[in-house]
Amino acid sequence: MAIDPAHLPILGDPRPTPAPTPVRVACGLFVTQVALSVLHLTVSWANTGVDLSLYFVPLALTLWFAVCVTDGRDWARTGAVVVSGLSALLSVGLISGPFDVVVVLPMLTAVGFGAHLVYRADVREFFEQADERV
Repeated sequence: MAIDPAHLPILGDPRPTPAPTPVRVACGLFVTQVALSVLHLTVSWANTGVDLSLYFVPLALTLWFAVCVTDGRDWARTGAVVVSGLSALLSVGLISGPFDVVVVLPMLTAVGFGAHLVYRADVREFFEQADERV
């Protein structure tokens, strides 16, 4: 009796489908948003001294969802967009000067373009194939 009735290898698909370019770019944009958020939170913490460690939970989730998006997980598209948008909105709440605006605007742009790229019609097939493999 096999452990996996579909007889798939334990460590994943031996012939993985590479993510299309828009999906990889979207993953890069989500990672860029996380990097900009960390920069913004670090500067905000240095200026105010307020403990902002709770903000790092959505950032860690964004990174995890971005990795799952490149694996073709359909549920990760929604998770990456929602959690990265939430963390970007939390950063909007911390705006207190011109430096914050300069950091938050590219962050919001990265989230918007990343959301657009993962929901394009030409990448839909990549996520449907991943659902069939599972």
